Amino acid sequence: MKKASLLLIASAAVLMGAAGTQVMAQAAAPAAAPTAPAPPTPPTFGAPLAGQCVLDEQTAMATSNMGKAASDRLGQLKGQVDAELSAEGKGIEDEYKALSASQKTSAATPAGKTAWEGKAQAWEQKRQTFQNKVQQRNQEMQYTQQEVMQAIFQKMIPQINAVVTAKSCATVISADSLLHYDMTANTNGAPTQTSFLYANPAMNITSAVVDKMNASGETLPAFDRVKLDQPAAGAAAPAK
Repeated sequence: MKKASLLLIASAAVLMGAAGTQVMAQAAAPAAAPTAPAPPTPPTFGAPLAGQCVLDEQTAMATSNMGKAASDRLGQLKGQVDAELSAEGKGIEDEYKALSASQKTSAATPAGKTAWEGKAQAWEQKRQTFQNKVQQRNQEMQYTQQEVMQAIFQKMIPQINAVVTAKSCATVISADSLLHYDMTANTNGAPTQTSFLYANPAMNITSAVVDKMNASGETLPAFDRVKLDQPAAGAAAPAK
């Protein structure tokens, strides 16, 4: 079951050596995709249940102006991380290639072999340090995203309360707990998305909550990437 999210956080990776690059370059062309089945027609629902409302919190956060702005900022932070890791990773990869190229000539003498082994050990330490940094940056981005989403949700609560009051909701069910149909198909070379929630649309208050959030004009405080080796003072704090 596929759900909308604020931002998909991708991990960074660097290829160490030419083998991985060659494998990627020699990859065969993808086979023709099978014909996608026609999307089903949504069911005809029964009458909406009085007092029962449905809210898709993830979609509300992602499609609100606040959520879009937060997503853009998270994208900027991820771009900074990617640039940092890419530059450092390329330097390590270039050093690996130089070591590989000099291994045979360096082994011609005992002194040369000893010197080369020392360089290789130093390179291995750099590689391990870099891998640790990649893991840390990924964790920092994940923590940043979590804190930002928590802050958006805190600001969304008053708007949810206003909509619930206006619509006289007796209960509000999270869309996550309901059955979804969600399919992406390739139609004439372009992806098409078909999705629907198994609940009468009249009970869904997600759009109303998004409208309330946008009308409020509220914005998140400026935030930066959480630093795991420093106090996380720059991350967005939940609204009070």
